[in-house]
Amino acid sequence: MNKLATAIATIVIIGTPAFAADMAVKGAPPMPAPAVYNWTGWYVGVNAGASFGNVKTDFNVPSAELFSFVDSIVFTDLFTPGFGASDRTYPNGFIGGGQIGYNWQFSPIWVGGIEADFQGALEKDHSTFSTPFTATGESCVIGIALSCAAATVSGSTAVDYHTKIDWFGTARVRLGYVWGNGQVMSYLTGGFAYGKVSIDGTVGTSASGFPSVTQAFSNSKVNSGWVVGYGTEGVIDFLGAHNWTWRIEGLYMDLGHLDATAPGGFASVRTGTEIIVGSSTTTGPVSTHSHFTDGILRGGLSYKFY
Repeated sequence: MNKLATAIATIVIIGTPAFAADMAVKGAPPMPAPAVYNWTGWYVGVNAGASFGNVKTDFNVPSAELFSFVDSIVFTDLFTPGFGASDRTYPNGFIGGGQIGYNWQFSPIWVGGIEADFQGALEKDHSTFSTPFTATGESCVIGIALSCAAATVSGSTAVDYHTKIDWFGTARVRLGYVWGNGQVMSYLTGGFAYGKVSIDGTVGTSASGFPSVTQAFSNSKVNSGWVVGYGTEGVIDFLGAHNWTWRIEGLYMDLGHLDATAPGGFASVRTGTEIIVGSSTTTGPVSTHSHFTDGILRGGLSYKFY
């Protein structure tokens, strides 16, 4: 009996380490998943970049009358053909301003939002062009009988003008797609645009043997239009905080049309005993019709409020 108890005790002692070794050891608790960034909230920021304007201007220059009278004996009455022409300017320059907006993350990968911005601009350009003409009409001699013959004279009409975009602003909606680690968003944007546009210049008409006349035109206006664009925005990890975001975006903006009119002009000269009178350079006012569009590339920083 004692031998049996001794054998059982020996087996228990020998088997205990193996049994302990086979017991499951409780592992360390899993690391918590990193917090997912939430885009929801208000933000404000600043931006700067370049703007690439494109202004197409249509000019309508009516016919001008050229009239001379010499010694009460000979007079000449001629008319220029008038013309319509189109020209482009590219008012490019630096822009800078600020934005304010609100984002709403309505799914893990989709963000909607609204944003308004205001930009100061240094966009301006200058253009000149000249159109030659041949004025046609009659030259007559006053005598016992009036005698007239066909007459022509060469000349040109010169246009010199500036276009500008002084400032602009937008109010837009944004729809963004979140990707990467959840801290980068690419977005489409579009909405309402407004800005101050202006044009000013001169139209001069001159012909051989007649006085030249220069007319001035100008206009400026706060126009409204539309804007669309695309951008990418990302979170900046600054000392463990995620309040700041960077962005880069491109926009295309249409600021509508602007019209300007020159009222017409008149010039005359007197030389010795001869009197040469040149009529107004146009029979009606010179008119311009301009269409302002703008391409925008800018980067920015925003601060998000939690």
